[in-house]
Amino acid sequence: MYEGICFRVFLSLLSLWVVDADPCSGALTISPARVVVQYGDSVEVNCTASIKHDKIGWEATVGSTPGTDKQLIAWRVYRLSEWDVKPMCYLTLENGDQCTENLDVIVYKDLEYAPTLSVNHAGPMIEGQKYQLQCAIRDVAPVRYLNVTWYRGDDMIPPGPDPLLNSDYPSSPSNVTFSLWISPSRQDDGAQFWCAAELSLGEGGPQPPPPRMASQNVSITVHYGPEIISCPGSIYVSEGENLENVCIAKGNPWPSVTWHRNGVLVDPSHPLSRQDSDNYIVTASGLAESVQLTTVYVMYGPEFHCPSNLTVEEYRTYNLSCSAEGYPKPEVQWFKEGEEIDLSETLFRADQGRYHILANSSHGNASHWLDVRVLYPPSSIVELEDVEVDVLGSDVALKCSSSGDPRPQYRWSYFRDENVRVNTEDGVSLLHINEVTELNIGTYNCCALNRLGQECKAVRVTVRGVQASCHIQFSSAGKSVEELVVEYGKNVSINCNARGHRMIKWTISPSHKFTGDTWTEKALTDWNVKPVCRATFEGHDPCEKLLDVTLFKSPKDLSISFQNHSGPVVKNKNYTLLCEIQDVAPVENLVVTWYKKGLNDSLRMETFQNTIMTPQNVFSTIIINATKAENGAQYWCEAKLELGEQAPKPVKSKPFDVTVYYAPAITLPNVSVVPVFRDYQEVLVCEAEGNPKPDITWSFNNRSSKGGNLTISTEMVGEITCRATNEGGTTTKTVQLVFKEDYLPLIAGFVAVVVVIISAIFVFIYSIYYTNTKMGHYSLKDAKPNPQNGDVAQNGLDSNLPVKKLSQQNIYVLGAMP
Repeated sequence: MYEGICFRVFLSLLSLWVVDADPCSGALTISPARVVVQYGDSVEVNCTASIKHDKIGWEATVGSTPGTDKQLIAWRVYRLSEWDVKPMCYLTLENGDQCTENLDVIVYKDLEYAPTLSVNHAGPMIEGQKYQLQCAIRDVAPVRYLNVTWYRGDDMIPPGPDPLLNSDYPSSPSNVTFSLWISPSRQDDGAQFWCAAELSLGEGGPQPPPPRMASQNVSITVHYGPEIISCPGSIYVSEGENLENVCIAKGNPWPSVTWHRNGVLVDPSHPLSRQDSDNYIVTASGLAESVQLTTVYVMYGPEFHCPSNLTVEEYRTYNLSCSAEGYPKPEVQWFKEGEEIDLSETLFRADQGRYHILANSSHGNASHWLDVRVLYPPSSIVELEDVEVDVLGSDVALKCSSSGDPRPQYRWSYFRDENVRVNTEDGVSLLHINEVTELNIGTYNCCALNRLGQECKAVRVTVRGVQASCHIQFSSAGKSVEELVVEYGKNVSINCNARGHRMIKWTISPSHKFTGDTWTEKALTDWNVKPVCRATFEGHDPCEKLLDVTLFKSPKDLSISFQNHSGPVVKNKNYTLLCEIQDVAPVENLVVTWYKKGLNDSLRMETFQNTIMTPQNVFSTIIINATKAENGAQYWCEAKLELGEQAPKPVKSKPFDVTVYYAPAITLPNVSVVPVFRDYQEVLVCEAEGNPKPDITWSFNNRSSKGGNLTISTEMVGEITCRATNEGGTTTKTVQLVFKEDYLPLIAGFVAVVVVIISAIFVFIYSIYYTNTKMGHYSLKDAKPNPQNGDVAQNGLDSNLPVKKLSQQNIYVLGAMP
């Protein structure tokens, strides 16, 4: 009772601990869980509850028990007579839920009869075909636990899938048949097959297990073949032997053997010859036919089939029909001069000679002699070397020799000239040069040749210190030219001539090359064109020559201007005159010359280092000092392309006039003191040089008068100033006017008396001359004081100026020339 109370407490705590678990998990335990019972025997199994419940019981088609609140309840059957019983223990919880557990019950009936083995075929079996063996078992249950084992003699046959086991057999006793498919071979002939059956009930089954039952033995007969044995694919027989008993066949029933060659039946007992070596078909006839292909080799001693002579070309494969026939194939050895050799597929000149050939085999030996001739092209040329002589006019001999089969012929290549001759004797060729000239300097090529090829060697003949010249010459319109000067866009036609040439080729540019003598361009526009003519010669080295082509373009326009200045220039400053030459090429050939009007020689010539060949705009300059003398000067520039005879005409610019502005310089009056006479109206002249023309103004007594001529009188005695002004500046000249008495009448009377005395005619002429040329003018220029002669007086004082009184208005000009 105490134990029951503790158990209930444990169950209560367990239910509190596992709140959310499955209440039926582990609630029922059946022991044992699986039972194996022989039909009609008793059985008892317990079911135990492990949780608190309302009741526990068994449900089954036999042995059911009502529910009880006990923890353990048993399922009991005293004589089990149902084959398919499935008892279930159930547990009803206090909340009405129910838990169940099934009992696995296996009811069996042991084997009472031995299995019966049968075959679905009568008579002998054929090898390779399929046959079915059947093992029949009666009145056994349950079939699903039945194991059938197959045997061949004492050897177990591995089980295979049996479709009967997949059928749904009842749990009650049944008759069942198991099958085994076999494909018998010849090794199965006379073999015995049987089967054994037993129930394998597994865990809980009876001990000892139910007895194993075996069927009767079934013996089979297997027909097979035929099979050809002891017949190799290759059969070796000596000449005269036969094929009897060479190939043996085996089979059930026993087969017969026949031989066929090319479809024809062959008697195997017939002696064989070497011609009988062939493929044969061996046929074994019995249950069926077996065919095998075999090759028969008839062995015999060696025999040679070779020519006595062989001629071949060196280095080339040859077709030598020389063989030692025999079987087995004889071993062939080649000997030359007693030494064994291997004859290669290609022969060399050293291989020619007499050969001894031996053939050996297990069936005998044979020998043969063969003479071999090897044809070869000329060998490298010997004895031909470069020759250098000291001076022109020396004799030269060149020797050329080579070996070959057939003997080679010789051919020389050189620059042909009359002083060269060639002789060939005894396989050697000699070239003689009598008195070497410049034309003989070059390459001499000797070729030795036969029908198989040729060998060449080139040597040089030179003269110390003398160079071979290139014979290329250029011409245009029948005239020889060394250089070509052509205007841009004009046509060009140049011939390249070379004496004794083989070929002439022009290279105008990397993309413009052609073979021919004449280079023609309808319009030459490539500023950098560099045409090269290349000529090849026989015996002379190829040479090439560059035609110097100058493509030019005359100046489009020339103009002169001041650099960084415009208009008139200022005196005593330096200025740069700029000559602009437009669109001219090539600049490096341009010469610019400066000229000045009035000078016979040029002022300056300028050249340029610009190597650009295309048209350029070019500037040339000169520096001038703007002196007064430069005013009104004319300059011009001239552009000329220095291109020799084909140069274009020079181009000149328009004249450029230079205007120099300079400050005034007063030239008159050139004295500081001027006398003034009473009752005389005199004119004082002020002149000034300057550019532009200066404006002149006289200033006196706080008055001014414009113009260079000023009428002076005694009222103006004192200082008067002449002012000359222009854009260059202002210059002044001050003159002191001094009052003087007039002694001119006395001087005139004295002169008149002297004139009358000398000649009336002279006075008359003099009077006319004075009247027409000197009337009204006084000149003090270059005046010199005269000694007082007593004829003229000025207020009792001597005058140092010659004075003459005229009847017209007097004009006093300082610095005027008579």
